[in-house]
Amino acid sequence: MRKKLPWLLLPLAGLAIFMIFFAGGSTPEHVFLITLDTTRADAIHYEATEQAPTPNLAALAASGVRFDNAYTVIPITTPSHAAMFYSLPPHALRIYNNGQKRDVPYPTLAEIMKKKGYATGAVISLAVLNRDFGLARGFDHYLENFRPGLWYRAAAEVNRDAFALIDKLKHGKSFIWLHYSDPHEPYFPPGESARFTVSLGDDVLHSGPSSDQPVLRLPLLLAPGESTIVFETEVPATLGTAGDFAGIGYSDLQVKALDADAGQEIVMAPSPDLARRSERYGLVTYNTHATRSFLNVTHRGSAPCRAELAFKYQVKTSPEAKRSGYEREVRYLDSQVGMLLDHLKKEGLYDKSTFLVMGDHGEGLGEYRQHFGHIHYLNKVYTHVPFIISGRNVRGGRVRGDLVSNFSVAPTLLALIGARKPRHMVGTDALAGATDTKLFLETYAPESYFDAFSVVHFPWQVIFYPGRGDRRLEFYNLERDRFGTANLQPDGDPSGQRSEMTNSVLRISRLITANKRKQNSQNQKTMDTLKSLGYL
Repeated sequence: MRKKLPWLLLPLAGLAIFMIFFAGGSTPEHVFLITLDTTRADAIHYEATEQAPTPNLAALAASGVRFDNAYTVIPITTPSHAAMFYSLPPHALRIYNNGQKRDVPYPTLAEIMKKKGYATGAVISLAVLNRDFGLARGFDHYLENFRPGLWYRAAAEVNRDAFALIDKLKHGKSFIWLHYSDPHEPYFPPGESARFTVSLGDDVLHSGPSSDQPVLRLPLLLAPGESTIVFETEVPATLGTAGDFAGIGYSDLQVKALDADAGQEIVMAPSPDLARRSERYGLVTYNTHATRSFLNVTHRGSAPCRAELAFKYQVKTSPEAKRSGYEREVRYLDSQVGMLLDHLKKEGLYDKSTFLVMGDHGEGLGEYRQHFGHIHYLNKVYTHVPFIISGRNVRGGRVRGDLVSNFSVAPTLLALIGARKPRHMVGTDALAGATDTKLFLETYAPESYFDAFSVVHFPWQVIFYPGRGDRRLEFYNLERDRFGTANLQPDGDPSGQRSEMTNSVLRISRLITANKRKQNSQNQKTMDTLKSLGYL
């Protein structure tokens, strides 16, 4: 009996290996890619206290790995996510702006996950990521569900669809991409009760939260002669401090006849409080501090006329109110991430899951040239983002200083499921330690004010703004400069790398500019989307 014991150990060892590697022991059953739109790195606080602004993301980071030097390669949503899914730079993908569709000749991350036996699903919260623009490739389920006139969704709306999707896919292996965008403009968390109303006579044409930023296309039936359209705004309660409310904007305000009859002439006359201002792309905005304004519309025809009232509506706020609103939105976003994690724990899925969390770009809050937003610039506040890997098979409690980017996303997730990355991917597995040492950052017109390019060789960054008359070249120490806005003078170069990095960015920018293809023409729906999200 004793002589047979070694022979018995061999099949037992083989069974153990099988259980570990083939029965789901070594790979996560559920893989979550969570992208945080417009979330800058310093918006996330990692203190492990109940009073911390972002306790749920902090807990996720504490149980996994946090990368403190993560950068997006482009501060524009669609190309940033494309760079994550293909592990290729925007100029190689030829996806430069939101609203562009490009047939990429490589498999996307979702397609690879699907081939590896994972059911795939996505829930998005900005319409610049909708299926029209190509990122739905490889997903079995791609949920959008936008409300009429709005091209963004709150995190609670994302979670509503996410929970249903998770419940549908929980019995097998799944790869799920969840996109949250609550820190995005307008900086109002859900829950405001104040209303914005549009009426024509006794007819209410629209009524919705005044904290929304909708692009409205409202049908009208105009009688011959003069009619009056009334706009009424209740100021959101969060703008209670004097000076927080900075007015109301009605962008691209117009009334158009829908009938082809040449006799259907319409003339509109805004009330005196509405001050006209021209903007980029030929758009015109009427600004006012009045909460009640009107538009006189004269129909110079003899019969009723079908028409359309169109505009983008926005409550404008002070810089202080924007910063405060951004912080509240980040807190709200974190609370909803907590609800997602609680749902997974309740369903018994959390311990079977791995999570990769990354911001698609940051957000300027007035630190650079008093600018609020993203897209136009490549400084640290626009490109430094959160990056967290946590969950099954990820050893926790680590903070790493490796330089990681969008390119790291797909290779890392593929490595976690034991899949080899395709040859076209330029990034590496962030957990393996062989991450980027240098990065090339880019942003593009016409959404951006001008094309711009940057080379990061951490901790140094050089930025080239070719379309700008002053300070076309900037040089920063990202380690010492919290916001990346303190431009070092030419003689302030302790790195000794400024000249080489400058030559690199100039050389690469010339090559890209020479090969950049023409921007796709955009349809009306795409234009409305970009207006609603503040890109136009």
